[in-house]
Amino acid sequence: MLILKAAALAIVICVLALCLKKDQPGFAFLVSVCGALCLLAMAAAQIEPVIRQLRELAALVEAPSFGILLRVLAIALIAQLAADLCRECGLASAGFCVELFGRVLAMMEALPLLHSLVQSFLSFLP
Repeated sequence: MLILKAAALAIVICVLALCLKKDQPGFAFLVSVCGALCLLAMAAAQIEPVIRQLRELAALVEAPSFGILLRVLAIALIAQLAADLCRECGLASAGFCVELFGRVLAMMEALPLLHSLVQSFLSFLP
């Protein structure tokens, strides 16, 4: 199973980073970043079927709401990744700011969806 390989790789990366952190923190950071990139590459290799299924669903729905939801999801994932990298570097405040910015962008992206939802509710009222 692929998840077992990914989990084993993550554990090895954590152990290596913890061993190096005391004596050589720069190398520990590089090990963690390289390990994260390896895990991302493993995930990217598996994302093709997910994207194919999402495109099929989007073709069935034919509404802008599906695209909006996908963009909000992408913003959330990218913001979380950047925030975690900032925290890994010891920059907790930068990580918080990236997360906050991602939340604001996600809310801005979702406003048209909220607007159409409110209009739908208002159309049912007398």
